[in-house]
Amino acid sequence: MTKSLFITNPRSGSYDEALVAELEALFADAGQPIGRTLALGEEDLPGAEAARAEGLDLIVILSGDGSISAAADALAGWEGTLLVLPGGTMNLLCGALHGDRTAPDIVRAWLAGEGKRLRAPMIRAGDITAYAGIVAGPTALWGDVREDMRNLDLAALAGSVPRALGATLDESGVRIAGQEAQFPAIYLEPSDGGIEAYGILAASAADLFKHGLAWLQGDFREGPSERLGSHKALVLEATHGRIDMLVDGEKRTLRGKLDARLEPSAVWFHAAQGAVLWR
Repeated sequence: MTKSLFITNPRSGSYDEALVAELEALFADAGQPIGRTLALGEEDLPGAEAARAEGLDLIVILSGDGSISAAADALAGWEGTLLVLPGGTMNLLCGALHGDRTAPDIVRAWLAGEGKRLRAPMIRAGDITAYAGIVAGPTALWGDVREDMRNLDLAALAGSVPRALGATLDESGVRIAGQEAQFPAIYLEPSDGGIEAYGILAASAADLFKHGLAWLQGDFREGPSERLGSHKALVLEATHGRIDMLVDGEKRTLRGKLDARLEPSAVWFHAAQGAVLWR
């Protein structure tokens, strides 16, 4: 029998106790009950050694990109399978692995033996790892937008979105080393073929409106951008030497250049058959 751990995130604005109960029931009804449940914030994420010691074959995590990335980093080298379910504000990694399937549909597919195990493409830059993507540039304030979205705080969003858009226009930009074009921000996305780079465009009021709408709808990638090619490795540099970033949705700041390369993840993910990683 599969020995499993179910990680949930009660701190998420989209946390749903009824959904958690439904997912647990799906495993139980299939004769593969969840071994135990871990609530983020109440217990540390298990590392690879702890997962081996517990004899875990499967870890299910219902959360957003940031928590999933933290779990994947902690489990690097573990031989079991990480099954990620959409449970955050933006669920880009889950979407790449499973398309638009709901959490119950993903669990049903796994229980039916559908799909495959794979090592997902990720971006590594020093101690930074990104499974969903990196927004690099004067973007720290977009983290506030993300938190307001997570908390469904519409009043706060009315202020945080304009502040973030203003920073996107007014602060110094970033560029790929060796290229002349500079952008308010550059989005890096891991894919099977390389790191896909997109320069974020914010030259007009219409661009700003589209960016704000994209964030409010849950996928900032839908804002205006220019494709900057696919790279096995690249270096980003900023005008003033500091790069503010959102790494899988979490704020980071780097002094100096971002030296990024494509690597396979150090943990096995479950993905739908024919999953396209990424767009």
